[in-house]
Amino acid sequence: MTSRLFHIGPEIENPAAYGEAISRNIITNAKKTFSRNYPDYAEIEAFLSQGYEIDAHERKIYKDGFVGSVASAYDTYGKLTEKQVAAVRKCIIQRDARKAEWADKQAAIDAAREYVGIIGDKIVLTLVLKKVINIDTNFGPIGIFIFEDVNKNVIIYKGGCDAVWNLAEGETVTLKATVKEHGTRNGVKQTLIQRPKAV
Repeated sequence: MTSRLFHIGPEIENPAAYGEAISRNIITNAKKTFSRNYPDYAEIEAFLSQGYEIDAHERKIYKDGFVGSVASAYDTYGKLTEKQVAAVRKCIIQRDARKAEWADKQAAIDAAREYVGIIGDKIVLTLVLKKVINIDTNFGPIGIFIFEDVNKNVIIYKGGCDAVWNLAEGETVTLKATVKEHGTRNGVKQTLIQRPKAV
Protein backbone atom coordinates (compact mmCIF):
# COMPACT_ATOMS: atom_id res chain seq x y z
CA MET A 1 0.00 0.00 0.00
CA THR A 2 1.35 3.37 -1.01
CA SER A 3 1.12 6.16 1.58
CA ARG A 4 0.32 9.64 0.43
CA LEU A 5 1.07 12.92 2.19
CA PHE A 6 -1.57 15.56 1.90
CA HIS A 7 -0.81 19.25 2.38
CA ILE A 8 -3.77 21.20 3.75
CA GLY A 9 -3.89 24.98 3.14
CA PRO A 10 -1.35 27.32 1.60
CA GLU A 11 2.30 27.10 2.49
CA ILE A 12 3.37 29.83 4.95
CA GLU A 13 6.41 31.58 3.53
CA ASN A 14 7.20 33.66 6.60
CA PRO A 15 5.99 31.93 9.79
CA ALA A 16 7.21 34.77 12.04
CA ALA A 17 5.26 37.42 10.13
CA TYR A 18 2.24 35.13 10.01
CA GLY A 19 2.42 34.67 13.79
CA GLU A 20 2.65 38.42 14.32
CA ALA A 21 -0.38 38.98 12.09
CA ILE A 22 -2.40 36.40 14.04
CA SER A 23 -1.35 38.06 17.31
CA ARG A 24 -2.37 41.50 16.00
CA ASN A 25 -5.78 40.16 15.01
CA ILE A 26 -6.30 38.60 18.44
CA ILE A 27 -5.41 41.90 20.15
CA THR A 28 -7.63 43.91 17.78
CA ASN A 29 -10.58 41.59 18.46
CA ALA A 30 -9.93 41.76 22.20
CA LYS A 31 -9.98 45.58 22.05
CA LYS A 32 -13.30 45.47 20.16
CA THR A 33 -14.76 43.24 22.87
CA PHE A 34 -13.33 45.52 25.57
CA SER A 35 -14.95 48.55 23.93
CA ARG A 36 -18.33 46.80 23.87
CA ASN A 37 -18.08 45.76 27.52
CA TYR A 38 -17.06 49.17 28.91
CA PRO A 39 -19.19 52.19 27.95
CA ASP A 40 -16.40 54.53 29.12
CA TYR A 41 -13.70 52.75 27.08
CA ALA A 42 -12.92 55.93 25.06
CA GLU A 43 -12.09 57.77 28.28
CA ILE A 44 -10.04 54.81 29.49
CA GLU A 45 -8.10 54.67 26.21
CA ALA A 46 -7.50 58.44 26.34
CA PHE A 47 -6.09 58.01 29.85
CA LEU A 48 -3.87 55.13 28.71
CA SER A 49 -2.48 57.25 25.85
CA GLN A 50 -0.65 59.26 28.51
CA GLY A 51 1.36 56.15 29.36
CA TYR A 52 3.57 56.14 26.29
CA GLU A 53 5.41 58.23 23.73
CA ILE A 54 5.93 57.55 20.03
CA ASP A 55 9.57 57.41 18.96
CA ALA A 56 11.10 58.34 15.59
CA HIS A 57 10.34 54.82 14.27
CA GLU A 58 6.62 55.10 15.17
CA ARG A 59 7.08 52.68 18.07
CA LYS A 60 5.42 53.11 21.45
CA ILE A 61 7.84 53.67 24.32
CA TYR A 62 6.01 53.02 27.58
CA LYS A 63 6.64 55.29 30.55
CA ASP A 64 7.56 54.10 34.00
CA GLY A 65 4.83 53.95 36.62
CA PHE A 66 1.22 52.91 36.75
CA VAL A 67 -0.07 54.55 33.56
CA GLY A 68 2.78 53.13 31.49
CA SER A 69 2.30 49.63 32.88
CA VAL A 70 -1.46 49.50 32.23
CA ALA A 71 -1.00 51.02 28.76
CA SER A 72 1.51 48.28 27.98
CA ALA A 73 -0.86 45.61 29.33
CA TYR A 74 -3.72 46.96 27.22
CA ASP A 75 -1.62 46.92 24.04
CA THR A 76 -0.25 43.46 24.86
CA TYR A 77 -3.55 41.75 25.64
CA GLY A 78 -6.13 44.09 24.08
CA LYS A 79 -7.92 44.45 27.39
CA LEU A 80 -7.50 45.21 31.07
CA THR A 81 -8.51 43.19 34.10
CA GLU A 82 -11.44 44.34 36.25
CA LYS A 83 -8.98 45.52 38.91
CA GLN A 84 -6.97 47.49 36.34
CA VAL A 85 -10.15 49.11 35.00
CA ALA A 86 -11.20 50.06 38.53
CA ALA A 87 -7.75 51.56 39.23
CA VAL A 88 -7.81 53.53 35.95
CA ARG A 89 -11.30 54.87 36.72
CA LYS A 90 -10.13 55.94 40.18
CA CYS A 91 -7.19 57.82 38.61
CA ILE A 92 -9.53 59.54 36.14
CA ILE A 93 -11.84 60.65 38.97
CA GLN A 94 -8.88 62.00 40.97
CA ARG A 95 -7.50 63.80 37.89
CA ASP A 96 -10.88 65.38 37.13
CA ALA A 97 -11.23 66.48 40.76
CA ARG A 98 -7.80 68.15 40.61
CA LYS A 99 -8.76 69.90 37.36
CA ALA A 100 -12.02 71.14 38.89
CA GLU A 101 -10.18 72.39 41.98
CA TRP A 102 -7.62 74.18 39.80
CA ALA A 103 -10.41 75.70 37.66
CA ASP A 104 -12.16 77.01 40.79
CA LYS A 105 -8.91 78.56 42.06
CA GLN A 106 -8.21 80.07 38.64
CA ALA A 107 -11.74 81.48 38.44
CA ALA A 108 -11.27 83.15 41.83
CA ILE A 109 -7.94 84.67 40.72
CA ASP A 110 -9.46 85.86 37.42
CA ALA A 111 -12.42 87.47 39.22
CA ALA A 112 -10.03 89.44 41.44
CA ARG A 113 -7.89 90.81 38.57
CA GLU A 114 -8.09 94.56 37.98
CA TYR A 115 -6.95 97.10 35.40
CA VAL A 116 -3.66 98.79 36.21
CA GLY A 117 -3.05 102.52 35.86
CA ILE A 118 -4.88 105.17 33.84
CA ILE A 119 -4.84 105.08 30.05
CA GLY A 120 -2.14 107.44 28.77
CA ASP A 121 -0.20 107.54 32.06
CA LYS A 122 3.38 106.37 32.48
CA ILE A 123 3.74 103.85 35.28
CA VAL A 124 6.46 101.70 36.82
CA LEU A 125 5.65 97.99 37.12
CA THR A 126 7.46 95.00 38.57
CA LEU A 127 6.26 92.03 36.57
CA VAL A 128 6.77 88.30 36.10
CA LEU A 129 6.76 87.08 32.50
CA LYS A 130 4.22 84.25 32.34
CA LYS A 131 4.16 83.48 28.62
CA VAL A 132 5.56 84.61 25.27
CA ILE A 133 3.85 84.07 21.92
CA ASN A 134 6.19 84.71 18.99
CA ILE A 135 4.71 86.02 15.75
CA ASP A 136 6.36 86.54 12.35
CA THR A 137 5.14 89.66 10.57
CA ASN A 138 6.02 91.48 7.35
CA PHE A 139 8.10 93.82 9.50
CA GLY A 140 9.98 91.06 11.31
CA PRO A 141 9.34 88.99 14.43
CA ILE A 142 7.41 90.39 17.38
CA GLY A 143 6.15 88.88 20.57
CA ILE A 144 3.05 88.98 22.70
CA PHE A 145 4.40 89.15 26.24
CA ILE A 146 1.96 88.19 28.98
CA PHE A 147 2.97 89.42 32.43
CA GLU A 148 1.49 89.36 35.92
CA ASP A 149 2.11 91.87 38.66
CA VAL A 150 2.28 91.07 42.37
CA ASN A 151 -1.55 91.15 42.58
CA LYS A 152 -1.93 88.71 39.66
CA ASN A 153 -3.19 91.48 37.36
CA VAL A 154 -2.53 90.73 33.69
CA ILE A 155 -0.27 93.11 31.76
CA ILE A 156 0.22 92.64 28.01
CA TYR A 157 2.90 94.05 25.73
CA LYS A 158 2.93 93.43 21.97
CA GLY A 159 6.13 94.25 20.13
CA GLY A 160 9.84 93.67 20.03
CA CYS A 161 11.24 96.13 22.56
CA ASP A 162 14.74 95.32 23.85
CA ALA A 163 13.56 95.69 27.45
CA VAL A 164 11.53 92.47 27.20
CA TRP A 165 12.75 90.65 24.08
CA ASN A 166 15.36 88.49 25.81
CA LEU A 167 13.36 87.71 28.94
CA ALA A 168 12.69 84.08 29.80
CA GLU A 169 9.33 82.86 31.05
CA GLY A 170 9.30 83.07 34.84
CA GLU A 171 11.76 85.98 34.91
CA THR A 172 10.99 89.16 36.87
CA VAL A 173 11.55 92.61 35.43
CA THR A 174 10.80 96.21 36.42
CA LEU A 175 9.54 98.35 33.55
CA LYS A 176 8.48 101.92 32.97
CA ALA A 177 5.73 101.98 30.33
CA THR A 178 2.70 103.85 29.07
CA VAL A 179 -0.75 102.40 29.66
CA LYS A 180 -2.16 101.94 26.17
CA GLU A 181 -5.60 100.48 26.87
CA HIS A 182 -7.75 98.38 29.17
CA GLY A 183 -9.54 95.34 27.77
CA THR A 184 -10.84 91.89 28.55
CA ARG A 185 -10.11 88.46 27.11
CA ASN A 186 -12.25 85.46 28.04
CA GLY A 187 -13.76 87.61 30.77
CA VAL A 188 -10.36 88.46 32.30
CA LYS A 189 -9.33 92.10 32.69
CA GLN A 190 -6.06 92.98 30.96
CA THR A 191 -3.93 96.10 30.76
CA LEU A 192 -2.00 96.73 27.55
CA ILE A 193 1.21 98.73 27.77
CA GLN A 194 3.48 100.28 25.16
CA ARG A 195 7.06 101.58 24.90
CA PRO A 196 8.38 99.67 27.93
CA LYS A 197 11.83 100.52 29.23
CA ALA A 198 13.84 98.66 31.80
CA VAL A 199 14.24 100.50 35.09
